[in-house]
Amino acid sequence: MSQHEIDPTGEPYHPEKIDRKEYVGAAAYFELDLRAGVVIEVEEFPEMRKPSYKFHVDFGPVMGKLWSSAQITNYSRAQLMGRTVVGALNLGDKTLPSGFVSQFLVLGAIDPDGTVRLLELPEGVLPGSMVA
Repeated sequence: MSQHEIDPTGEPYHPEKIDRKEYVGAAAYFELDLRAGVVIEVEEFPEMRKPSYKFHVDFGPVMGKLWSSAQITNYSRAQLMGRTVVGALNLGDKTLPSGFVSQFLVLGAIDPDGTVRLLELPEGVLPGSMVA
């Protein structure tokens, strides 16, 4: 599946339907810059074809504040504000059709129907902390 879709009837992401990925080695994983960040701003993103939010996340003193977009509208804006999330920061910028630049990928577990549940970190994790 090349693009993430939410499909409550087909359950495309059911664990029984997900093939095992090819071996890439530990080096590929350790190249990812995974960090904790705190959501400081959430905006509706009506220009997108599928319901989405734009959100601004503070990744601490080294990485700073970055923007992203995601189809995580199963959370209210209030539920996202102040939440600590995990982001993959070094995948490159992605310019969306509206011209908005997404600077990181927020990480979550995908329910069988495609709904994303954001990864949760314990209280007290500092913005910018590496995730391993």
